[in-house]
Amino acid sequence: MREFIFTSDQKFNCRFYLLLAAFVLIASTLTALAPLSLAWANEPSAGPHSVIPTTDGDDDDMPNAFVEYGEFNLNDEEADTQFFQHGRFFGVSIGLGLEAVSGNRGLLWAGGFPLFDFKLHYWFDFNTALDLNYITATHNFVTTVQRLGATTVNLGRIGADIKYYFDTKNLSAPISFANPYVLIGVGNFTKTEVSYQEGSTDESAVGLSLGAGLEFAMKPRKMYFELEGKVSFVNFEDTYSTDYKSHVPPLDDLTGHFFTLTGSVLFTW
Repeated sequence: MREFIFTSDQKFNCRFYLLLAAFVLIASTLTALAPLSLAWANEPSAGPHSVIPTTDGDDDDMPNAFVEYGEFNLNDEEADTQFFQHGRFFGVSIGLGLEAVSGNRGLLWAGGFPLFDFKLHYWFDFNTALDLNYITATHNFVTTVQRLGATTVNLGRIGADIKYYFDTKNLSAPISFANPYVLIGVGNFTKTEVSYQEGSTDESAVGLSLGAGLEFAMKPRKMYFELEGKVSFVNFEDTYSTDYKSHVPPLDDLTGHFFTLTGSVLFTW
């Protein structure tokens, strides 16, 4: 058998080629793993206090800004749909009632019946409505002050009221049937005094009104009977007049509030 004997130069060349082959193999391996290493380096590291996200289905139930906003819109849309299907939008009412006056003005004035009430109604939703109204009533008095004698007073109001209907779904049947509400409004009050001896005088002032009422359905969404009470606070130019101190009985001023009670038939659509 032939024996192969390597010289020192041949041994050196062999070792060189082996090292070169190992270097090429290592370089190729590193080149192949470089993209994976870069992707791994870009991922956030999980520290001792880090929370690792999971794909558990419970995440869908966790509240966040987008889920909450979506639910809010859905609720509003459902409420709007209910109102469009079962609510009222516009209405017209005609009413009859009486008006009383308190204080010193009430001691001077008499009458106040009948009172006529005309309103236009608009509903924003089930609980909120706007009323545009005109109310007029006639009072009278007799006095020797300024030689007025027998005097007729026509008192009118043009104004707007915001009404809030209480949610009665969870209350007793009689209360739900009555459909109670409260209101607040402002208006322009006009007072015309006609004296058969001294002629007529006109005066206007802005006043505030507060009230409450009941609304009974005669034909749901079509016809209702409305019973409403209201108190108005308004100061005319003669409110603090001292001219009536010589009146019998003497009146230091003409202060007082205006109370109205009306019953109306309301038509809606």
